Amino acid sequence: MFKISTFLVEYCNGDERQTSLDDSLKLREIFEHRKFTPEYIQMHIMIQYNDQIVVGNIPSGLDLWEQTYIHAVEGYLDKRKVEIMYGIDPYILKLISINSNLLEFSIEGEWEPVEVFAQAILPEREFLDAILDGAEHFWKVLLEFKVFEEKKLRESTPSDYPVQMIKEIKELRERVKLLN
Repeated sequence: MFKISTFLVEYCNGDERQTSLDDSLKLREIFEHRKFTPEYIQMHIMIQYNDQIVVGNIPSGLDLWEQTYIHAVEGYLDKRKVEIMYGIDPYILKLISINSNLLEFSIEGEWEPVEVFAQAILPEREFLDAILDGAEHFWKVLLEFKVFEEKKLRESTPSDYPVQMIKEIKELRERVKLLN
């Protein structure tokens, strides 16, 4: 069984502070801060499988649900193998099909010597479903707090962006159901 937790990351005087997506009081404070922009959210995603930590406290990254995990699931469904940048840092997230039931998941540094942040063999469908659940929860929280409606955004970012992302997640979920 998977547990996916999302934390927003803030830096204050050189210290990193993480706020759980489930801490609504602290989230409101973050979202209402004048410098907060929903288009660039530094976050940390913790992944646990059967009470074992797959991805722990590092690395965090920029827009991980949108820029990394959703694209990784889509790429994996297309080719059963994907390598994608983990946020904007020099890290690579890899998903590689081992067989029809298992995949290899890893997050590695891009430079030599290669630093491995996470590596595990996981049940394919259950993992992909859990990732999509975590992503959908993230976008529903942003929708609930009306983050995209109440902040000034780039012209290219629609105010219903969380709704669009939830729709994309539902489409990916249908594709996951078709895996053998």
